[in-house]
Amino acid sequence: MGHKQMDKVAIYARISTENLGQDVDRQLHEVRDYCQRMGYEIVEEYVDEGFARTTRNRPALDKLIKDARQRKFKLVVSDELSRFAGTPALLLNLLEELKVWNCHLCSVKEGISTDTAMGEMVATMLSAISKMELFNISHRVKSGIANARRKGDGSWGKKSNLTDEVKEQILLKRKEGWGFRKLTKEFKVSNQTLRKFLPEFA
Repeated sequence: MGHKQMDKVAIYARISTENLGQDVDRQLHEVRDYCQRMGYEIVEEYVDEGFARTTRNRPALDKLIKDARQRKFKLVVSDELSRFAGTPALLLNLLEELKVWNCHLCSVKEGISTDTAMGEMVATMLSAISKMELFNISHRVKSGIANARRKGDGSWGKKSNLTDEVKEQILLKRKEGWGFRKLTKEFKVSNQTLRKFLPEFA
């Protein structure tokens, strides 16, 4: 990475709501350590929480672009490329936007900087691979859900409170005149669940 003379940098971090195990503090700590080793001066840290990597409209990223236009820094450092963008098109657009202001991206984990043609190409390739992995994960999850639903063996979703014993009690109480609201509250089942097995809805 050719940034020995580049002192002022910005840090960008992002986590999505889908991945609750992520820790933005870990990202920041790793990037701060990297900047310290490289002798960079951190001008500002930009953090987007609750935004997917495929989303372009992010408050902190928008502010980062605005500050890049004002030439507050020449390099944006993140722990990995996927923090910036999750698709090749989005990454290329971001690179082009920053390049206008002579600003580049740097990924600590992948060891890539986009201030060279090779770095830019590798970054785009990795983004394409990342997008493919995201698609594959999404496909596997959807396939697993569909398979569990087809089996109907209780392996999908929350475990039901509706045991045979509970069913008998509900049928008895229903005959005694209990309403749906009382039944759902007492036996902790939904209206939809009740309708599936009560004879009056068969």
